[in-house]
Amino acid sequence: MKGIIIAAGYGSRLKALTANTPKSLIEIEGKSIITYPIDALLTAGISDISIVVGYRADVIISYIEKLYPSINFSYNKDYDGDNALSVFAARSFIGTDPFVLAMGDHLISSSLVTTLLSDSTITRTLCVDSESKNASQVNDGTRVMADSKGRIIEIGKDLKDWQSIDTGLFMMDSEVLDNIKHLMARQGKNVTISEVVQHMADNGRHFQTCDVSGQFWADVDTEEDRDSVSVLIKEGQGHDL
Repeated sequence: MKGIIIAAGYGSRLKALTANTPKSLIEIEGKSIITYPIDALLTAGISDISIVVGYRADVIISYIEKLYPSINFSYNKDYDGDNALSVFAARSFIGTDPFVLAMGDHLISSSLVTTLLSDSTITRTLCVDSESKNASQVNDGTRVMADSKGRIIEIGKDLKDWQSIDTGLFMMDSEVLDNIKHLMARQGKNVTISEVVQHMADNGRHFQTCDVSGQFWADVDTEEDRDSVSVLIKEGQGHDL
């Protein structure tokens, strides 16, 4: 199984901290943010990993290579676009195999990845949290609505009716890349991963949900997120980070 971690963006909402440092290299409790998803994938048995870089790519690559010499890198030249372009930028590394996708600005426990991998029959899955309550999960969270079979029928930040929050951890297949390409032809650089999931749902090619409620994860978009996550870790949450 291959793993992709996207870390190409500017981190514009962390401007005070990212003026000289890429967002993914900001430290929380002695570790840079991006090492949390890397370690989660490695602990769950995924060692064939590519980091998608863009903004300050040279700095990220230099940092990661010292800690994880075997990790691959993919380059997103359109890193000023939306995040689906980073997934597409890794297509040569991905090939035709299913792959796990994680966000470079999300802290995730290895248990999330293990749970995701536990059903090998599903190749399009999103880990969701139906009990989200921490500020770093819900403040800017992407909301998810699924049908009675657990298939995603709606996804977006502005949903009025929803059941769970997108954790940023996916299982994807090459069909997702085809749909990203289709939407890029129509929308240019403005294609988000959520739009791809919604487009596929609208065309009967649903993602399945995998509920990881109770397992630790966090999305770091602001200084407040960073500070709140630091407190949670100090309190003993995320013990398997």
